[in-house]
Amino acid sequence: MTNRVVYTSDMHGNEAQFRAFVDCILEVKPSIAIIGGDIPPNGSGFARDDYIVMQRKFLTQRLPELLKPIKQVLPETQIYVIPGNDDCKVNDDIFNTYPQLLTNVDGKRIKLPGGFREIVGYSVVPITPFRIKDREKYDLTNIPEEVVVEYAKRQRGYNLQGIVSVGDRQNARWQGIQFREEDKTDSIQKDLEGVLFISNSRNSVYIFHTPPNNTPLDITKDGKHVGSFAIRYFIEKYQPFLTLHGHIHETVDMSKEYKTKIGDSWCMSAGNHNRDSKLAVLTFDLDNPADAERVKLPCTAFSRLIKRTFRR
Repeated sequence: MTNRVVYTSDMHGNEAQFRAFVDCILEVKPSIAIIGGDIPPNGSGFARDDYIVMQRKFLTQRLPELLKPIKQVLPETQIYVIPGNDDCKVNDDIFNTYPQLLTNVDGKRIKLPGGFREIVGYSVVPITPFRIKDREKYDLTNIPEEVVVEYAKRQRGYNLQGIVSVGDRQNARWQGIQFREEDKTDSIQKDLEGVLFISNSRNSVYIFHTPPNNTPLDITKDGKHVGSFAIRYFIEKYQPFLTLHGHIHETVDMSKEYKTKIGDSWCMSAGNHNRDSKLAVLTFDLDNPADAERVKLPCTAFSRLIKRTFRR
């Protein structure tokens, strides 16, 4: 067992990518494996009536089977996950049913194995143009003067109406939501001011599904920066040891960079796209994230066979 980490995100139920992820872990033999959100399928991108059930079925039936080989071969490897903005919150209970397989660190602080570092997860993203709002909030409550104009422009892209998943596993359903002016007091910025996040920041790894604003990690296909102002300010102020991000699939293709520094903090994204024929992963030593590498792994059964053959 090494002190290595394998990280990816945004697989959206792509089973070929999950198998490539498992293959990578079995080869690298890391002490830690992390999936940074958007785990079950998102279908065609529309919130169909069976969307919640479809995701629940994947999380209960497919996810354990896909990840099980890791624990069979490497029982000491810890698997940490957070949900993403496309993952129905009403299904979060499922993550707690496999304590021997994985740990959901969303909204939690957990000590990492073999050392003094801790890991913290946060799945919430700034309000998107999309319909599902389970994990969306206003980004800022108190807007710094230097970003007033930029933040106002960003809010023009917000879709303030949508749906959230409610109920329980027996009675899960969609419910309409409308963001109001008073909802600005319950923001990402306010969440990140809590003890959970500011404690021991310089020795902590943070999994933020959304990236920090105005970095190589938050660029959309039309060249716009859409990351979180609040997360950027948090990193600047509290200087975490490391932050890992996802959400913007194409950002690495756009920026050609998968890691950046904000002060002394390293911030990284795998830049994985669930519709790609390859899986993008980051591999790094937890004691030296500056040397992190991004690898794109073949996903088809044939290409994975070829890769294993030539590795011998």
